[in-house]
Amino acid sequence: MIAKGLLAFIFGLILGTSTISTQKESVFMDALKGARLPVEQVRFDQDTLKQLFQDQFENPFFAACLNQPLDIPFRVNTLHHTITTQAESPAALVEAGARALGVGTRRGLIRDPLSELEEKSKQPNALENAVLEIYKQAGVPMPDALQKRMNEELKNCPPFIKQQAALVTLTAIHAKAWRNAALEPISDQTQLFRLLTQSVAEQGNQKSDGSPEDPFWKVYEAMRKVDMRRLMAAGYDVTLSANRVANRLRNASAEEKQSFAKVFNVGIDTPWGRIKLCGNGDDNHPRMPYLLIIDTGGDDRYLGGAATLSVANSVSVLIDLEGNDVYLSPGTLDKSVAEFTDRSKGTSMAFAGAVLGYAVLIDVAGNDIYRATSAGLGAARFGTAVLYDMDGDDLYDGYLFNQGAAEFGVGLLVDGGGKDRYYTFNAGQGYGGVMGFGLLLDIKGDDQYVANNTQLDFPSPQSQSHNANLSQGVGNGRRADYLDGHSLAGGIGMLVDREGDDRYECGVFGQGAGYWGGIGILVDSQGKDEYQGAWYVQGAAAHRAIGFLEDRAGNDVYRATLNMAQGAGHDFSVGFLHEWAGDDEYSAPNLGLGAGNANGIGIFLEVAGNDRYQAPDQAISLGRASPSEQNTLRERALCLGLFIDLAGNDTYPAAYRNVGNNRSWLNWARQNENPAESQFGAGLDK
Repeated sequence: MIAKGLLAFIFGLILGTSTISTQKESVFMDALKGARLPVEQVRFDQDTLKQLFQDQFENPFFAACLNQPLDIPFRVNTLHHTITTQAESPAALVEAGARALGVGTRRGLIRDPLSELEEKSKQPNALENAVLEIYKQAGVPMPDALQKRMNEELKNCPPFIKQQAALVTLTAIHAKAWRNAALEPISDQTQLFRLLTQSVAEQGNQKSDGSPEDPFWKVYEAMRKVDMRRLMAAGYDVTLSANRVANRLRNASAEEKQSFAKVFNVGIDTPWGRIKLCGNGDDNHPRMPYLLIIDTGGDDRYLGGAATLSVANSVSVLIDLEGNDVYLSPGTLDKSVAEFTDRSKGTSMAFAGAVLGYAVLIDVAGNDIYRATSAGLGAARFGTAVLYDMDGDDLYDGYLFNQGAAEFGVGLLVDGGGKDRYYTFNAGQGYGGVMGFGLLLDIKGDDQYVANNTQLDFPSPQSQSHNANLSQGVGNGRRADYLDGHSLAGGIGMLVDREGDDRYECGVFGQGAGYWGGIGILVDSQGKDEYQGAWYVQGAAAHRAIGFLEDRAGNDVYRATLNMAQGAGHDFSVGFLHEWAGDDEYSAPNLGLGAGNANGIGIFLEVAGNDRYQAPDQAISLGRASPSEQNTLRERALCLGLFIDLAGNDTYPAAYRNVGNNRSWLNWARQNENPAESQFGAGLDK
C-alpha cells in the first residue's frame, strides 16, 4: 500500500503543485540516507566546474537546473506549463523561449505593441502607402508601371484581406527597424548570411578546426555583437501580427468569408520580397523572396514562402486558410528527403526558416505535406521562425536544422491536432544550439517522431553504425577545448507532446539529451508511447549538460541498445528520466536506469506502475556509478547514480541480486570521507 505522504507526493506531481522541499523529503532523502548524503549536496562543486569548463553564452534556465539537479522536474514543469497553456499563441511561445535564454522581453505587459500599427492599417490605402514606404526605405523609386498594376489588382482584392495584409506589412517595416538596430554592429551581413545558409556539402569542404581560416570566426563576431533583446522583441511582434491576422481570417463573419471565397490575385513586388494575395483556387507559388503570402483556399503548392532568402528579405510571412497543401523544397517534388540523393546540397532557407530576420508560416486547416532539404520548418539563426499548423494529419519531412531548431534565436514548430509524422536526420524536432531555443509542440494525436538512423549522413563518433541525430529534445553546444579553446554553451531543445500514442526513434543523442552546456527536454503527457534509441538517449547528457525525459501517463516501452540512457549523466552532467504512471518496460544498456559516469549524475524516478527492467549483467545500471580518476580534481567530485521506484510489483534482472521490490541498496565506487565528494549509486523500491 502506498504511504499517505507518498500518495500526496504523487498527486502533487500530477497536478504540478508539489514543492521542492516535499519532493526532497518524500523521495530523495529516503534514497540517499544510507550514504548520509543530504539532498542539498546533490550538486556539482561550482569551483571545480569553473576550472574544468569555461563556456560562453550559458543561458540562465540551464544554469538554474544544473545548480540544483533534484529541482529539474520543478523547473521544467514551470516552462512546460507556460508552453502548454499558451499553445495557441505562438508569439507568447517566442517570448517564453527568449526569456528562458535570458534575452526576453514582456512586450504586451503594459499595452498592445501593435496598437499604432492597427490604427494605420485601417486608414484608406494603408497597404499601398506601406509598399511605397518600403521602396523609400530601400532607396529606390517604385516604377510607375508597377504602381499602376498594384492599384488595378487591389481593386479586386476584398477590403478585409487588404486591411489584414496592411497590418502584416506595416509590422514588417516596424520589425525591420528593430532588426537593423540589433544587427548594426555586424560588419558584413551579406557574408554572414551566406555562411549561415551553406549546405552540408559546402560545410564539409571548409576548415572546422578553429584555425584562423575557420569560417566559425565570422559567425563568432556576430555572436559577440548582436543585440539579442531587440532581435527577439521584433520577432515577437511579427509573430503576434501573423497569428492575429490568421485568427481574424479563420473567425471572419459569413459575409467576410464570402467576399474572399471568390478568386482574386494580387502580386506586388517590393525590394523586400513579393506580396501575394490570392483567393479560392489551387495555386502554385514559385520559389522567390516573399514578404507576405495570404492564400484563402484551395489545395496549393508552395515552392517558396515564409523564408528569408537574403539580407533584404528579412521578414517573410505565409498564411494559408484551408486545403490539402504541399510545401516542397527544390528537388523533393516527388521524393522524400531520405530518397533524394542530393539532400546534402540544400542551401538557403525553406518554409518557416529565418536567418538574420523573421519567418512565420501559419496553415489553418488541411492535411499538409512539408518537405525540405534546406533548413526550415520552424528553424532560426539570429532571428525567430514559427511554423504553426492548426489542424490536420500532416507530414513533416526535413534534413538538417529543422522542426523546431534555433541558434541565437527561437525556432518553433507547433501542430494543433491530427496524426502527424515527423522525419529528420540531424538537429531537429526540438533542437537548441548555442543561445537557441528550439521547440516542437504537438498538441494532440497519435504521432511518429523519427530521426533517420539508417542512412548514415551524420555518423556518430560514439558508433559509426549510427547517426548522431541530435534530435527530439536536444541542447547542443560547441566543444573547443581540444581546438581553439572557444567553447560555447548549448541552448534549450524541447519536444512536448500533449496526448496520443506516440513513437520516438533515433540513434545517438536524442529523446531528452544534452551536450556541452545545453539542456534537452522531452515531455510526453499522455498515451502508450515507445522510445527507441542507441547512445545518449532517453534522459542522458555529456560534458556539463542536462538531458531530461518525462512521461506522465501510459504503459510505455523504452529501449536503448548501446550506452548511456534512461537517466544517465557523464562528465559533470545530469541525465534524468522521470516516469509518472503506467506499467512500463525498460531495456537498458550499460550506464542506464540511474547511472553516473566520470562525475556525472544520473537519476531515474518511476512513480507508479508494475514495471519490468532489463539490463546487461555486470553493467553500471540500476543505481550505480563509476569511480573517478585519482590524483585529479575528479577524485573528490561527486558521481551519483540514483534509481527510485515508488510503487508497484516490479520485475528486475536476476543478475542484480541486491535489487528488488521493497528494498534499498547502496553501491560505493569510491567512498571518500565526505559523501558529497564520493562516487556511488543508490536505489530504492517502495
